[in-house]
Amino acid sequence: MSWKIMGVAAASLTISTMVGAAAPMPTLQQYYPGEGIYCMGHSACYPIAYQREVYSDAALTNLIGSGSDDCTQSGSMVWITTPQLPTGYEVKTPMWVCTPSGPYEPLDW
Repeated sequence: MSWKIMGVAAASLTISTMVGAAAPMPTLQQYYPGEGIYCMGHSACYPIAYQREVYSDAALTNLIGSGSDDCTQSGSMVWITTPQLPTGYEVKTPMWVCTPSGPYEPLDW
């Protein structure tokens, strides 16, 4: 009886090892996990600084305000400071990624 149990255990271990070996390795490609965030690998994600323009109409003909985000850092924490702009139709253009070593413009932009 114990030989049957050991045989079943060995077979399931072999199958799980084969299934685990078939899984693809994670890549370290740059990606966007969400709006305003840029990642270089899976553990280095930083905020994106934007150039912002605000228009009063949907046709984007009457500019009522513009400004750009600033990178701010304290220790290893990095964040952006967004300018106060009037309410309207906002157009955002990415400028750079705020990293602990300074602003960085990704090659794929």
